[in-house]
Amino acid sequence: MSRIILKISGEALKSEKDLVSDTKLSMIWDLVKLLKKDKHKISIVIGGGNIFRGREHLEMSPLNRDTIGMLGTVINGLYIKDFLAKKDIACVISTPFVFPNLINTYEPDELKKLYDEDQVVIFAGGVGKSGYSTDSGVIRAAEIVKGDLIIKLTNVDGVYNDDPHVNKQAKKFSQLTYDEILQNEYKFMDLYAIKKCQEYNIKILVMSLNDYAQIGEFFAGKNIGTLIS
Repeated sequence: MSRIILKISGEALKSEKDLVSDTKLSMIWDLVKLLKKDKHKISIVIGGGNIFRGREHLEMSPLNRDTIGMLGTVINGLYIKDFLAKKDIACVISTPFVFPNLINTYEPDELKKLYDEDQVVIFAGGVGKSGYSTDSGVIRAAEIVKGDLIIKLTNVDGVYNDDPHVNKQAKKFSQLTYDEILQNEYKFMDLYAIKKCQEYNIKILVMSLNDYAQIGEFFAGKNIGTLIS
C-alpha cells in the first residue's frame, strides 16, 4: 500500500471543445478506483492551466495573475469533487483560502484523519501565496498526508529533453534522478516543488492521464512514464 498524491495538470482535463471534459473526469475516477482496489490511499492536487495561464497574461500584475490561477485550480477541484462524489467516492476539497458557506474549512489534523479513513482529499489553490506555481501544492499535500509517491498526470507520457509536441526527435527518459532534473532544468514541474520532493524523499512518476490503465504495470515493476527518485 502506498500513500499516493495525484498531481493533475489543468491541461490534462481539457478536450477539444471543453475546458473540463467528462471523459477526462471519468479517467480520473477509473484511476482512483484502480488504486483504491489495491488499497492505496489517494489525495489529489489539481492545477488550473486549462482555465488560466499567468505567463500568457504578462500585462496583468503578478498578484492578480497568481490569484486568478489559484482560483482556477479551485474550480477544477470542485469539478473533480462533484464527479467523484456522484460515483460514490468519498472525498473532500481543501484550499488554503476561506470560502464561508461555500467550501468547508479543515485543519491539517482533520484532513489527515479523513485521508486515513480512506477519503480522497483534493487539494486546490496551490499554497495560497503569490509567487508559487500550483505544482507547489504537492508540498502542502505531502506535509499533511505524508505521501510517498507523486503521480503527475499530464498530456504527455513522461519527461523529455525537449517539447515532444514541437520536436518529434525529443528523447523520453524512463528514469531520472532529482539531481539530473535540477541540473538540466527539465520543465515538467516547478523546480521548487522538485527540490522539496527530494528533501522529503518522495518519488515522482510522470505519465499521461490517457495511460491511466497502465498504472498496475508500474506497481508490478514495469517501466511506464518517467520515474524520478
